[in-house]
Amino acid sequence: MSAIIYQSTKFYHAREQYYAVAGEHTLLRLTIGSIGGHQGGAIKTATASDFGAPPIYRDREALINALQVGIQNLAGGEVDLCIDSDGKGRRFAEICLSGTRDQLFEALTLLADEMARYLGQPAEVDHTAGCSDLRDLYDDLCIAEGAPIYLSDGMYLGSGGRLL
Repeated sequence: MSAIIYQSTKFYHAREQYYAVAGEHTLLRLTIGSIGGHQGGAIKTATASDFGAPPIYRDREALINALQVGIQNLAGGEVDLCIDSDGKGRRFAEICLSGTRDQLFEALTLLADEMARYLGQPAEVDHTAGCSDLRDLYDDLCIAEGAPIYLSDGMYLGSGGRLL
């Protein structure tokens, strides 16, 4: 199964942005711009899904590892991969590439396909690996990853999507 690329509007500051879905999960994001005056973009592991998009793959460390393996399989060696945290403390991996829009789309598709194989999540079998509506709500509301969120009337939402 080939990854499907969708246009994203998640980040208001990025002119051209996309996300890749493979195996029923959003795995990667692509932001197109320029790198050092050359056309290119950044591909990163997804930490939050777009509105109405398939959920992200919940095991962020496995997702980062899958990206590393995918890059090594496709590039044939070591490539600079930046590991960082987003504004909510969620770890992600990112690689910057130069190239045309079509070349970046091809790289995004190939990486998402490699990652889906590595993660072992065929679309026909695994529709819910590590995700739930409450976990999605937690991701949308959390300020610091891991801290419970107070909802109302003494009820909290835990980082795993459980009501406490």
